[in-house]
Amino acid sequence: MEHLFYVQAHPDYYRPLHESRETGQVYRASGVPEDWDHKSMSFWSVHKPPGTVIATHGWKVHVSARISRAQQVLDTAAAVCVRHGIPFKHLASFQFFVMLHHKHAPREQNGKFIAIYPPDEELARRVMESLHSELADEQGPYILGDRRWADSKVVSYRYGAFENLPAVQPDGSEVLMVPDGTGALVPDVRGISFSLPEGITDPFSGDPPADRARRTSRSVSFGGMKFDRVIRHSNGGGAYAATLHDTGQRVFVKEARAHSGLFPDGTGASAHLEHEERVLRELAKRAPGLAPNPVAFFDRWEHSYLVTEFVPGVSLFQWVAQYHPGFTIAPDADYYRTYWRRCAHVLGQVSDALDRLHAAGFVFLDVSPRNVLVDDSDTVRLIDFETAAEAGRPGPLFGTPGYFPTMPHDQLVRRMESDPEYCDRYGLAGLAQLLTFGMKHHVTQREPAAFHHLHSVTRKASGRPVPAALWERATAFASLDALSTVPTPGQVDEAPWRSLRTLRDAVADDLVDMADPGGTVIFPTVPRGYYTNRHGVLYGTAGVLHALHAAGRDIPPDVRERFRTESLESRGRSAPGLHSGLAGIAWVLAELGALEEADALLAEATRSPLLERSATLADGLAGVALAHLALFGHDGDQRHVETARELRSRIPSGSALGEKLETAGVTGLLHGRVGVALLDHYLHRLCDDGTALRDGLRLLREEAEAAAPYPGGGIAFRVSDEDQRLYPYLYRGSAGFSFVAARYLPFADDDLRTAVAEAVRATTVATTYYAGLYEGQAGLVLALADQADITATPATRDAALEAARSLFGHAVSGPAGVRFHGEYHMRFTADLWSGSAGVLLALTRLLDGARDVFFTVDALVPSANPVSSPHAGEGSGPPTAEDRTTPPPQKGSPP
Repeated sequence: MEHLFYVQAHPDYYRPLHESRETGQVYRASGVPEDWDHKSMSFWSVHKPPGTVIATHGWKVHVSARISRAQQVLDTAAAVCVRHGIPFKHLASFQFFVMLHHKHAPREQNGKFIAIYPPDEELARRVMESLHSELADEQGPYILGDRRWADSKVVSYRYGAFENLPAVQPDGSEVLMVPDGTGALVPDVRGISFSLPEGITDPFSGDPPADRARRTSRSVSFGGMKFDRVIRHSNGGGAYAATLHDTGQRVFVKEARAHSGLFPDGTGASAHLEHEERVLRELAKRAPGLAPNPVAFFDRWEHSYLVTEFVPGVSLFQWVAQYHPGFTIAPDADYYRTYWRRCAHVLGQVSDALDRLHAAGFVFLDVSPRNVLVDDSDTVRLIDFETAAEAGRPGPLFGTPGYFPTMPHDQLVRRMESDPEYCDRYGLAGLAQLLTFGMKHHVTQREPAAFHHLHSVTRKASGRPVPAALWERATAFASLDALSTVPTPGQVDEAPWRSLRTLRDAVADDLVDMADPGGTVIFPTVPRGYYTNRHGVLYGTAGVLHALHAAGRDIPPDVRERFRTESLESRGRSAPGLHSGLAGIAWVLAELGALEEADALLAEATRSPLLERSATLADGLAGVALAHLALFGHDGDQRHVETARELRSRIPSGSALGEKLETAGVTGLLHGRVGVALLDHYLHRLCDDGTALRDGLRLLREEAEAAAPYPGGGIAFRVSDEDQRLYPYLYRGSAGFSFVAARYLPFADDDLRTAVAEAVRATTVATTYYAGLYEGQAGLVLALADQADITATPATRDAALEAARSLFGHAVSGPAGVRFHGEYHMRFTADLWSGSAGVLLALTRLLDGARDVFFTVDALVPSANPVSSPHAGEGSGPPTAEDRTTPPPQKGSPP
């Protein structure tokens, strides 16, 4: 849950946690001398003796604490560090403490309140002995990747990096390195079990890590039951399926880790689990069968366990993802009727369950799809009663975003005093919206008028309006007449192309307004944008400027200059890739006229040793080679073509290629074989290279063999051997496959032609989770528009138009135009990967017929005759003169 640390500091954009103004109690290390060096670093406060140079690595000491005792533990630990003259750091505030120990925070970081950096083993031992003695009565979370010192409940240690020794990865992220026993640098693994690099031994314990690993790998059995499987892990504990030894009964086990899994008010998982057990036992008396029947509650070591009956089924979230008509291809009217009937049945059961709960004197508070299970017969049960409380006496008011009121906390408290069931009714409306329109709560809470677009799209697809009962429940808390800058459904129906141009211009206006040339990042990005490449194509400035440039927008001079300057300054520590690093930045700089700078960055990318690790279009050889072809289009220098061919010669085939892709069995344009095939297409067309043609066709055939049927029709692609999700998207999936394979159609056999047609069919899916380009609706628009131009197929152009119309259901009015939520849906972003820039680029491709907007070089190669299609002549064709101005000439030209 990486986004957790980026949603506290700003209401609209992802910002690092340490930029938050609401930090709560500030922790100050008393007794630290004034002449020590003090500084803030992210959400840490750092203290070190004057003139001290912290070692690069060694035995790091951690001190954990209960949040209620944090300041007292800090004072004691700080005094020990001062006495021994050892540098240390600590979390700076209550807010930062809560976030690091939150239920959804990374488990490997939980418990790390204070970190101490002794320069050698002997001093580490003395410090831990002192802390053990002086914190003997304290308790704190167990740090999963550490070993505790002796019998201390708060002092632990691990071997690792002190100062950053980062190694850039092909995707632009950094991995901290630490020496192993031979002195070679290896990744500093910060996992959930104690581990040591090869050749390093623990000087403080005789228990080798391997022995501990063997113990924890055995099947687990205690508390009168055998644990069968893990259902999920969280920072607050785990959830498991288990079997009782005595009866063979299948049970559900919920675990709470001590002093962990904190809520915003500082309460933890253990307290909430105890509360849930009390609620379940009371409900078993007042409303038998409503809640899971409690079986047992016990403590083992420092953990608490609640055992209940096992409720079969999948979450309502999974149920909707499986059955919603928007996630299948071309559902007919009968499909919609059946689905809506099932929705009414499911929703009615949830409503009845809440009525029973209220009659028993309780409220649920967190009515959300993950707390509703649906079995194979569509029978519904409520689960997870940790926030349930007696009516009129609710505990902390926290709930799932999208299903919980967004009003200020003090207003909500007053509302609940007068209307105890308010949150439950709000959550029920959220479930009705999920069932009816899919996962658009992030949009409708900010833009209630989006309901009208969602209804319009559904009515057009189903041939009938949404049933009145579902509509009324889904919109019960929405201001349907709220003002909006987004064109209305009526305007879209009357003039779809004109409305899309209006949308495109409004997106561009808002993008320019988002620019903050003096900020941490120039344009709002997703969390990954902060720790990969802030100027790259995927998440950074390059992608946004590329979209604005393609749309014909002027780039503010201060934005352009900061992008140029910082890209050059950081080139020695950036990844080389096209989508992830220097090659993509060079491509965009060349577009903006900075050819000298572009050439310098591309040369740096070409020399990068990271290219030996990746062959992909996103991060490796294929992308850097393609960038050389793009620069050839700007300066006509033949050396770029020769360099591209040399880079391609370093990409192996067969199983050896698999080792240089992202992961085992990976598919897709960015990380799989398809991206290499795109490069092969251009090498064949530019250089009349028959080998490149044969290689590209082979790669596409191999990819097609990995395809799987998509629900309702067409084909899609599994992410990888490990990740079996089926994707129709651009960065990996059907859209990316057809985007490349369509360029090979003049040379394709019948099997490949069929695969392209089936992949295109899958890209007509009506509903996507995200609006964005790489993994969302905009990517389908771009791929379909590209396909329509290549094949001259009116039906495909009609499909591109329909896909673009769905973007109105994602759009939100912004201060200067229209904007879109980025990855995770928690905040708005500008990035090309998932935000507004990607939507702008797709609309530009569709509306202007602009070539090469998605990092292709079609303008360099002779135009091939459009591929004939059995559907040619069908559909409405391109817009008429009354609805659309004549598109400009194709961008780009041969050198």
